[in-house]
Amino acid sequence: MTIVDPGSVGSNITTLSKSVNSNRRTNMSSGENSRQLVVLDVDGGVDDAQAMMLALTHPHVQVLGITCVAGNVKVNQVCQNVLRVLKVFGRPEVPVFAGASVSLLGTHVDACHYLGQDGMGDVPDPDPPSADLVQSEHAVSALLRLSKEYPDEINLVATGPLTNLALAVRTDPGFPARLRKLTLMGGNIHGLGNVTPSAEYNFWCDPEAAHVVLEGYRSLFPITVVPWETCVQDHDISWDTWMDICAIPTKRGQFHAAIQQQMIAKQKQHRLFSAHFHTYDLYAVAVALFPEVLYKTLEVYARVELKGEITRGQMVCDYNDKWGKHPNVRVVKKLDLPSVLNMLRRALE
Repeated sequence: MTIVDPGSVGSNITTLSKSVNSNRRTNMSSGENSRQLVVLDVDGGVDDAQAMMLALTHPHVQVLGITCVAGNVKVNQVCQNVLRVLKVFGRPEVPVFAGASVSLLGTHVDACHYLGQDGMGDVPDPDPPSADLVQSEHAVSALLRLSKEYPDEINLVATGPLTNLALAVRTDPGFPARLRKLTLMGGNIHGLGNVTPSAEYNFWCDPEAAHVVLEGYRSLFPITVVPWETCVQDHDISWDTWMDICAIPTKRGQFHAAIQQQMIAKQKQHRLFSAHFHTYDLYAVAVALFPEVLYKTLEVYARVELKGEITRGQMVCDYNDKWGKHPNVRVVKKLDLPSVLNMLRRALE
């Protein structure tokens, strides 16, 4: 286990990277000075939409595509939600790909009770985008193709269950080596869950896929993970601050405010760990594109529990090096929250 401050993040990653790519990766600057190529893998909820908004609006970011996976809602609805965000933000040229409709074991449990039946607050869309805009190519095929067209350049950010990513590495074991880096929102580091007492939703939805990703991508570099506990325990957003963001009067701002009203109501009702607002997927995109927002990270070896009767889906971290394995995840513990919220403001203005 290694505790890392922002100044040493690059060197720690490099030591675990393949030498042929290490110099190229460590010399790349953050998104402020160079073009960042991004692929987003999403499951269509309100927080996925926020993550998309940040990536779609930054002038130094090129979103090569958005791959969709069943999670918060069914995969066809995920695609529709993504198309809706692209329309509001004036980015219809970004290709959208439908991916896995069920977990590796053939199951699917949505989060409609929390995010609305459509995953986006059930806000009516009087002029919905045509489903014909979804590409005919499968999401997994698109991931593999894009990684060959842009080797060592793609920042892959996943904010839903990891089924598409697991299928990609199982189909082509060389896929991770062609990525620049991988950032996930999901998992947990203290056994604190939001769908069971011990498991976070994205990992719990497809534990086998999460296991495959943590093991199948670790040979290249530590995977950056924004765990659920970090989002809800250490990054409280005051209601005054959040409602000020929701009051941005632009078309984008009004759309953002409308789709999250159901989630806001749920958070006020249940008061997760505090009486403040919490968001999630936004942080994964911020960390992936702007590493300067990182304040504290932790490098550790982690696996996903697959067999436990009450712990299935939990990400178990080997803090005491009992397994004697090199770290495979870089856990985000603390980030510059005001900077991230300012990024969101700019995206909505």
